[in-house]
This record gives sequence, C-alpha cells and structure tokens, in this order.
Amino acid sequence: MSKSRIEIDWRRALIPISLAIMFLMVFYFKTPLWALALFMLWMPIYYLAYPWYLRKRWLNFEREFAFHFQQRNFKTLLQFYRDNWFLRKFGPRAEMLTKLSLIYSGMEKYREAEQVLEQAIELTPSTHRDRLYYNLANVKYELGKYDEAEQMYKALNRGTPFGQTVRVQLALIDLQRGRSVAAAKKTLQTELENSTGVLKTRITDALSRA
Repeated sequence: MSKSRIEIDWRRALIPISLAIMFLMVFYFKTPLWALALFMLWMPIYYLAYPWYLRKRWLNFEREFAFHFQQRNFKTLLQFYRDNWFLRKFGPRAEMLTKLSLIYSGMEKYREAEQVLEQAIELTPSTHRDRLYYNLANVKYELGKYDEAEQMYKALNRGTPFGQTVRVQLALIDLQRGRSVAAAKKTLQTELENSTGVLKTRITDALSRA
C-alpha cells in the first residue's frame, strides 16, 4: 500500500528566485554587469548542459547494463551499478532501482530485490507500474509468498505483454497449493508449446514433478 504524500518540486522555483536575486543585485546592490552575467550562467548549464550530460551517461549505462545482463554477469553488474554514483544520485531513481532489482533477482537475492522494487513502485506514476508489479510478483513467487504474488498477477491490466507468463505463474501457484491441479496441468501443457528458454524449463520441471 503506497503512502500518500505531498511532493514539492523545488526546481520550478529556481527561475523566479533567480529573477528576484537579479533584481536585488541590479537595483539594491548595484552589481556590475560582468558579475550579473556570471550569476546567470547557471541557467544554460542547468537546463541545457546538465540534461545533455545526464542523458549521455544514462544511455551509456543502459548499453553496458544490457551487455552484462545478457551475459549473466550479475556480480560485475552490481559493481558497475555501485560505481555509477552520478546516476544513482542524479539519474532517474525509479529506473535505477529497477535495474538494481534485476541484478538482485539474477543473483537470487530475492529479499533485496523485493525491497528495491517496492521503492521503485513508490517513485513511479501509477500508469507505468505494470512491469514493476509483474517483476515484484515474480520475486514474491520465488520467496514463496504465493498469496501476494497471485493478487499482483491478477491485478495486472488486461492486454499486458506478460500474459503468457502470468498464466503460467498462476498455474504454478495452483500446483504449489495442490489446488485445481488438473486445470493447472492443462494450462501448463498448453503453454509449453509456445514457450522458450527459462519459461519452458520451468513448465517442464513443474509437469515432471506434478
């Protein structure tokens, strides 16, 4: 359950505050023009140079992250994440936390992944939370929190791109609980034909144990 809170974006006040300071500098302190020009340098730096640099660092981070993630170099990724102090401090916080949760999940540190994902959800607009809830449901499944996982899977919006995996996970939960076993097996056998990779392995293992 997310906590209601009031957030104030102090950055919106920078320009009016700066204009007020400029007014005082010109009419009260009689500041020379060269000093006034130096003071105003922060605007192009903050609104042009800083966003450009931040975007460049983020794109480089995403490329490096994708490469190591595909190679399953999770320990390297964790160190890479920690070394990127600039993005952790000034970058898109929700996206950075999401990346960290993927690292923890890859390392099977599901409790850490759960905590990080819950933080990311708090920072993400409600209209963009489906992927995070899906990831969190997967983590809760791995932790054996089947009730919470099931609720999250069922709460995902219709038409979600994770539909196949959700059907499989719900069937797996039924098997874990010994509930609607025949229907769960039928679902898994149906989904097996269109599955690949980890999902296919998970279904095959579940059917062999059922």
